[in-house]
Amino acid sequence: MKKNYKKAIIAVMLLVSVILMPVEVLAVEGNMGFSGGISVEEPIEKNEYHYTEMCFLTGEPVKLTGTLTIKKTDKNDVVTSTYTYRASNAESNVTLNRVVIYITERQTKINGQITEATRLSRMPTEIINVGGQTYRLIKSNFTQSTITDPKAAINFQTGEFLEEKVYSIGANQSNDTVTVTTTGRTYAYDQFWSNTETQRLNVLVETEKHSGGKPEKWGGAVDMVISSATMHQIEYVENEPFQISFSGGYVQKKWTESTMDYTARFPEFDKNGNPTDVLKTYTGTESLSNPISLTRLMVPDIKHLNGHWAEEPISILFGLEILPGTGEDFKVDRYITRREFVYVLMNAIKDIPTDPDVRVSTVARRTSSKKQVDISPFNDIGAGDLYYEEVKSAYQKGITAGNGKGRFGPNDYVTKAEAIKMIVSALGLENLAAYPYTSTPFTDNDLIPAYARNAASVAYTLGIIEADYMGRFNPSSRLTGENLSVLIFDLIEYMGDELIKDYRDRMIDF
Repeated sequence: MKKNYKKAIIAVMLLVSVILMPVEVLAVEGNMGFSGGISVEEPIEKNEYHYTEMCFLTGEPVKLTGTLTIKKTDKNDVVTSTYTYRASNAESNVTLNRVVIYITERQTKINGQITEATRLSRMPTEIINVGGQTYRLIKSNFTQSTITDPKAAINFQTGEFLEEKVYSIGANQSNDTVTVTTTGRTYAYDQFWSNTETQRLNVLVETEKHSGGKPEKWGGAVDMVISSATMHQIEYVENEPFQISFSGGYVQKKWTESTMDYTARFPEFDKNGNPTDVLKTYTGTESLSNPISLTRLMVPDIKHLNGHWAEEPISILFGLEILPGTGEDFKVDRYITRREFVYVLMNAIKDIPTDPDVRVSTVARRTSSKKQVDISPFNDIGAGDLYYEEVKSAYQKGITAGNGKGRFGPNDYVTKAEAIKMIVSALGLENLAAYPYTSTPFTDNDLIPAYARNAASVAYTLGIIEADYMGRFNPSSRLTGENLSVLIFDLIEYMGDELIKDYRDRMIDF
């Protein structure tokens, strides 16, 4: 069954770090901080974010809003990150000032995965004033460990962190304290078309007061899920004037959303402010988004495809400049060669952008004046050949190993099995299939080559492909221009829309 692409909207996203080079800290990871807050980038001030955090020190949630400034320096795989928080709530008369400096040490393992260990560089400074009552940070400990698995199109990351903070209550450094212990788990991915970081936090608040006569001890707990994602949306806009050279075109919208869900349980307090044995539950959702930015896409010349079932994806891919040219010569029934497919695929997945908050310190190295010889990984395509650079890059990133005996077969027509294998290899998700080989849901499962069977199963599960009207995969069928366009369109839609559903919507229950 062919999908209806008319008036389709691609919900996609962007940001992140570079693959198969010295890998930077994930661009998305850490831009909300590690204190249960959410943020969105300030569009004008560099390194600054609009910030929202819930304060639970008093036993009742108080919403604080303000700014978070992040500055990072990367030197020899050691990242120094400075987080400066300024937030307040005028109605509740609460202010927050916090400066935290982290040191992150990075190691690349023999399999290419990257581990990062983060600790405090020194004692943070933090003062929270609640209605004239001062909470001053007197003790702090933070540790975080993450692992990043860089793939050709996506960097996947997960990690854990633990933070313990002790505040003194009052300006005279009394024995009254509040201890806040936060355990967190992070899930993040970075790629060109989307990024998401989601944190699942458990916060324990324990208050001990020894001044004023009778000792007082009470506590509460908070469960939080916070998430941030940067999104693109592509929409068709029809022109109103009749006497205009093109009837309409696509506009790309970009913005960032950050969301927080929390459930807090604290004791009720009597009229004198003393805790009772009754627990009170607080729930809430907070969100931030920054202004939408607009970008017009090129309007291709594909009037010969008016009404064609694949017109929409073809037009979008030309507008995004993923398909080469301007469209007037595009033939929907022409078979696609392997070199052409790799060119379009590499254009679609693109490189992963680096963290905008990081300043990289480099050491000048003496370089040789000798001209380096470009050695092709294949014996049937070389420097200067059409799309050679894209083919070489695909080989270096593990997307293709050629078709045997050192050959790539650049002029061979690409089959559906070959195309799906390369797409899933780019995503790095082939291990979602059963090991070593899975059985696909297609009626021609036995005809699918062993090398592509897992990829076919994964692509079907992810919604990138579907069976034909007879339930077949058709592994040996050659890709045509229309097949290529729809396949790449669906890949981008998956990378932009479906991944965020797994990393954000499912966990926050959007």
